[in-house]
Amino acid sequence: MSNILNIGKNEVKNQNWRDYLLYEPVVLKKHSIVHTISFLVNCLVFPAMFFQMRTTYLRQGNRDFSIFFTLLQFFGGAPEGMIGAILAHLNGNFQMLLVGLYAMFYNAFMTFFGLFGRNGLILDMYAKSEKKTK
Repeated sequence: MSNILNIGKNEVKNQNWRDYLLYEPVVLKKHSIVHTISFLVNCLVFPAMFFQMRTTYLRQGNRDFSIFFTLLQFFGGAPEGMIGAILAHLNGNFQMLLVGLYAMFYNAFMTFFGLFGRNGLILDMYAKSEKKTK
């Protein structure tokens, strides 16, 4: 019987710890620890995606990604993708909504260059401009 009571006490401690991490405004007495960490991670992810898109645009092609993978990531995936954006909108999570929308733009951009960029699967739109420069 005492083992059952001890388990209950540990569950209460774990619930308090969880609430502290998720909801207690600790950082600058305004933000929880989980929200602060997710914000810092997004501060790294957004520039990384931007530099990948910039490199793809300068190369005018996308040979590093599978077209099917980027299409699946565009539609699916939480928090990155359309499903993540819809879930974030339903939950009222603005930060996750931005991540979902930005990832959708990123995946559409990469899919475009995979299909129509240099050595694209459907059409090589940049072959003519390459011949003019030589």
